[in-house]
This record gives sequence, C-alpha cells and structure tokens, in this order.
Amino acid sequence: MLLNILQLIFYAIPFAVSLTLYKSNKRCMAVFYMAMARSDKARKLYAQIWLICLLLFHYVYACGHIGEFGILLSTGVCAAMFSFKRTDNWFRKLLDCPRAFVILAVVTVVIGFVPHLYTLSVTITFLLLAALFYPSVRVMSECKDAEKRTEWVKSSQTLSESYYDNHHAGLPHNADNGNSVHPQNNNHQKQDDNEK
Repeated sequence: MLLNILQLIFYAIPFAVSLTLYKSNKRCMAVFYMAMARSDKARKLYAQIWLICLLLFHYVYACGHIGEFGILLSTGVCAAMFSFKRTDNWFRKLLDCPRAFVILAVVTVVIGFVPHLYTLSVTITFLLLAALFYPSVRVMSECKDAEKRTEWVKSSQTLSESYYDNHHAGLPHNADNGNSVHPQNNNHQKQDDNEK
C-alpha cells in the first residue's frame, strides 16, 4: 500500500511542479532563477537533485515490481546522468531545439503504454521537466551584466519573462534575425522598387 502511494506521488511530481512553478513570479523562484543563471554549482546541484529523485523512483518501482527487466533501460539513463557535463548537454539540447523536445515528449507518451518501458517513460518525463527549468545560454550571459541583474532584482516578473524567453523557440516565419532586410517582411522588395 505504501509503495503504491509513493508511486502515485512520483507520477504527480511532473504535473504538480510544472503547473505551480513554471513561469512563476514568486520570490523563491526568483532566487532559483538567479542562482541557476549565475552559478555552475547551482546547476550541478539541480541536476543531482533530479538524479536522486529518479533513483528514488527506481527504488520504489523495483520494490513493487520485482523481476521487471524494463527498469534496466531507465537505470542506464540514470547512470549516464552521473556525468554533469552529459546532463548539462542534454538539458541544453532540449532547450535549444524545441522540435526535439516535442518529439521526445510524444515518444515518451507512446512508450509509456509499451510493456516494460514504463520506467523509461517516467525517466524521460523527469528529464523534460528538469530541462524546462534550466537556464538558457542567453540568460546566463545576460546575468553577467550588472544593469540587467539590477533590473531583475527589482522586478521578479521581468526576471521570469527573461528566464523563459527563448527567441529561437519561435516558428521560423516569426523569427527576426535583426536585419532590416528580412525575407518575411518584404522590405527588400520595397527597397528594390524605390531604387528603380
């Protein structure tokens, strides 16, 4: 009975955390955003906490499902997470490539229904959730600017918006490369017409 309750808690963690804390303006989250953007040690601790959560999930699942061989695949993912460089690289790739994030999320839902791959599905779900709260390279570079940090300290709303604002996550037709001549806005055609 206790194992079933613990499993339900682990199943609820991704939904509860994402619903309550994603893009949150709370003071505790502002402290979290700043620590993650400024400190390599904070990011390493963050990755280790997620690894501990996954290992606890595996322990609870293995105690309740003795002889389940599908747990070996997800345990391999956990073993790979012991390297912070590798985990950091995974989180960055998931942040930088929204298409890969969505594809992995869909694959996770599908393999959740495949016998013996349930633990792998939950493990990938936890990785996706962890990547949601990971800082982008842009935020880490902006955090080095004293003026930007002061602005963030004054307004947790601005910090939250900046932390989750991934310009590269937009659709290609909405992206702006900063040039006045951009293929989507037809400025180049207007300039050619004016020259004639």
